[in-house]
Amino acid sequence: MKQPLEPSPRPPSVPTLEQVYRDHADFVWRLLRNFGVEGAGLDDAFHEVFLVVHRRLGDYDGRASLPSWLFGITRNVVLHHRRSYARHQRRLSVAPEPSAGPQPDEVIARLEARALIDRFLATLGEEHRVVFMLAELEGLRVPEIAEQLGVNLNTLYSRLNSARRRFASFVAGGRDGSAESE
Repeated sequence: MKQPLEPSPRPPSVPTLEQVYRDHADFVWRLLRNFGVEGAGLDDAFHEVFLVVHRRLGDYDGRASLPSWLFGITRNVVLHHRRSYARHQRRLSVAPEPSAGPQPDEVIARLEARALIDRFLATLGEEHRVVFMLAELEGLRVPEIAEQLGVNLNTLYSRLNSARRRFASFVAGGRDGSAESE
């Protein structure tokens, strides 16, 4: 005949979170420091340990002493923090360095230059505006522009030179576009 199993020893009454905190907070703090957790990470890990204790306190069965159980939770929290920190560092190492954006004075200078060009373009007739815009602002070569527009190459060079002279005059002070007429 089989002997009936002896009932397992009845777990001690489960302490409250307040009791665990009051009796073992210093122990958990020392464990974290001994594991090498420092600074703001120490506070975060300490709070996380007690969040886990709060969540799992009903599962505590008394097979291990409470300090031993807290040690296991604390060690797991520290390992989790270390893995998270390592992942964070890996992400930072592969992320490109942030590029320095333009300085405020550069932004203002660009906006002012764009406004000047817009005012100048408004003074040009359509034929001169298109060739100036495509050649000077967009960087297309005049032969390409001539092919696209179906205009004689020499005519476009003449219009571009005229627009360039007007732009120089416009920038030099005759901003109404009347400094040089065609």
